[in-house]
Amino acid sequence: MRILGIDTSSELSSVALVDGDSVITREVLDGRRHAEVLAVLLREVVDEGLRPELIACGVGPGPYTGLRVGVTTAQVLGLAWSVPVVGICSLDATAAQVSCDGDFLVTADARRKEAYWARYDRNRRRTDGPRVSRIDELDAGTAALPRFGELSGTSVEPLRPRAAVIARLAGAYLDAGESMSTSDIDLSVHGGDTGATADSVRGSRLLAPVPLYIRRPDAVAPGGKA
Repeated sequence: MRILGIDTSSELSSVALVDGDSVITREVLDGRRHAEVLAVLLREVVDEGLRPELIACGVGPGPYTGLRVGVTTAQVLGLAWSVPVVGICSLDATAAQVSCDGDFLVTADARRKEAYWARYDRNRRRTDGPRVSRIDELDAGTAALPRFGELSGTSVEPLRPRAAVIARLAGAYLDAGESMSTSDIDLSVHGGDTGATADSVRGSRLLAPVPLYIRRPDAVAPGGKA
């Protein structure tokens, strides 16, 4: 199956076209220009005669503005090409690159001295999260686990979500007979820091192609209500 992968859940804009063993990937590291660079990357990767049969996008968690660029682009292309679009938790794409004998954490910078994180078992299956919190506020057992990702101070070199990994994960999950989650409403609203959104997608590998928000917005409506 020919799969187009898109991820803008971090400062890295990443696009890949995966067709069996053939992989074409383009990436640009610029957290302020997702919208500007994504169209260029897509043009370099997608040939008019090689349109994808499936689009897989990283749905986060990640920065609000950049994340929407990739997810919206995936939705628009799916509509234009009449192909299905699925979402993949971007932390899962990092976990897929990890080899660990036991449980481990994948982290990503959430700013405000916090991190997006999820817990995985040795088979790279997500068992908790994604959530957002300060790492020093985790319980002792969770905080002591090996950490992989973009958070400074981790014990290993950072790994970044890549569109090619997201595309391959989507294909593997579909081949295994997994269906897409229908948790659209839980994903597309701000879940806050309570973990409600994380609990709603626990165990889900294929997600709806809508942004996965697990933090309340910075903007506050008049009257103090978010």
